Amino acid sequence: MKVYSYCPVCGTPLKTAKIEYRTRKTCPSCSWIHYENPLPVAVAYTENLSGELLVVRRAHHPAYNEWALPGGFLESGESPQEGCLRELQEETSLNGKIVHLIGAYHRESKMYGSLLVVAYKVIVREGNLRINHELYEAGFYPYESIPQINIPLHQKIIEDARNHEYQHPL
Repeated sequence: MKVYSYCPVCGTPLKTAKIEYRTRKTCPSCSWIHYENPLPVAVAYTENLSGELLVVRRAHHPAYNEWALPGGFLESGESPQEGCLRELQEETSLNGKIVHLIGAYHRESKMYGSLLVVAYKVIVREGNLRINHELYEAGFYPYESIPQINIPLHQKIIEDARNHEYQHPL
């Protein structure tokens, strides 16, 4: 999160004020308000046609060396769906199709601050799994053989996806 001391519009030193029930930095000269918004993230809960789940082992912080679901930050002008499929393709070289939204979640990150995470169920029909520099390894696993995932949000996404399937089979 960028910390402002001066107005990015006119350069005036910012003041603190109560605006819309929150303490915010604002410009006394041009009335610019610093809204601290979450960074958007997309996560791909990805299955192959055999119903196996794709998990990846991260090679960078945050969650260095942890097993996780593929995902990352959205780019400007990109929809959450586009970002989800782009991140999957960048990290694993796999192209998928979004089946449905699993959920939207808020998390605080020590590294990035406030995050808005949107998770989708994705199906991969074919393709060769090839990882990029962001990962140590990746693979599709039957649910009973998934490596231990210690990231609480990813555990929650898996739980929510499994509950959705149980309640609403395709």
